[in-house]
Amino acid sequence: MSTHPEHSARGTSSKEVETTDDAQTVLPVAETTAPEITRDQLSLSKRLLNWRTLVPLVVVLVALIFFAQKANINPQAIWEAIRRANLFLFLLAFGIYYLAMGIRVWRWRLLLENVGYTPKKGIKLPGFWKLAEILFISFFANVVVPAKLGDLYRAYLLGQEVPVSGTRSYGTVLAERLLDLTVLLLLFIPALLISLQEHLPPQLQLSLEIVLAAVVLGIAALIVLRLAREPIARLVPTRWRGHYYHFQEGTLGSFRRLPALGGLTVGVWVCEGLRFFFVALSLNLLSGNLTYLLAAAIVAGLAEALLTAVPATGGGLGVVEIGMIPILGLFYHGLDTVNRSTATILLDRTISLFSVLVFGLIVFLFAFGRKTTMQKKATLLKTTDNKPDSE
Repeated sequence: MSTHPEHSARGTSSKEVETTDDAQTVLPVAETTAPEITRDQLSLSKRLLNWRTLVPLVVVLVALIFFAQKANINPQAIWEAIRRANLFLFLLAFGIYYLAMGIRVWRWRLLLENVGYTPKKGIKLPGFWKLAEILFISFFANVVVPAKLGDLYRAYLLGQEVPVSGTRSYGTVLAERLLDLTVLLLLFIPALLISLQEHLPPQLQLSLEIVLAAVVLGIAALIVLRLAREPIARLVPTRWRGHYYHFQEGTLGSFRRLPALGGLTVGVWVCEGLRFFFVALSLNLLSGNLTYLLAAAIVAGLAEALLTAVPATGGGLGVVEIGMIPILGLFYHGLDTVNRSTATILLDRTISLFSVLVFGLIVFLFAFGRKTTMQKKATLLKTTDNKPDSE
């Protein structure tokens, strides 16, 4: 008997089978009664007040204060630079950042459709704005707490809207991360060569090697996952085997329609580079011909993205600020380098960190309030329906 693939992840009492889209074979799905992703596991308040979140944050903030003192950072000089920034260019950078958000939503929908979340399979995905809401809340979660919890939260929230496997949905998020790393690397290398004339400093060379290793390992893991599906499944405990199948299909199944996915991913990272380009331009941080300016901005913008991937603090708070100073020093050689670079970083983080924190909180509270209201209405309606007639 063939059943819907999502059912096996939610618990079943009999052996089931599942057919993948890329093969005509029928594969056994292990019996499982374990829940997938629970709300309690993803509680932002519990994670935020957890010592694993607070201790790294305190350590990084202390390091940030120490670094600011050693580097002779002058808050007054920073404020003066920010006050004189070109408002139009800053707002342009702001708009480009949120344009990238829209592209991310379209790409995620494509990934979800690739793993079978289509009306033909009995699954109607939420509309663009609902997916955008889910994605933005996940970004908010990544800013609030470390370890990229928002990626799991995204899969959980989708499961609250449509009856799909959270494990498979999370597989699409991991596939998205691998696409990001691959395209980021392909943009990063030529931008480095153009902006630094092939004289790579040790810091950037090390970063490049780390990213390259991550991409190679990710691709190798996907190949192993595809070729050794069943041998790996036999190593997974029986109660988790259904989750493994969903994760494997969610990750590998995502890589259909690669040209479209690749184009959207390039669009995301071009927007990230342009965002930093216009922020730097608003402060007159960079100078030179247009090709050099774009290449330098792409390097700086993508380097910031790499630093946010460090799971020490939410949104890379502290890690990005400390790491970006020497990177910007590679391109800006004018007066007051440290303060001008710090002003640029703070202005850029106003967009990529603080705006997500503020708007994300609003969206989160709105979505939570709407959900609570709907649940109360449903409970009241159920109570009314169950009340006996007075007659």
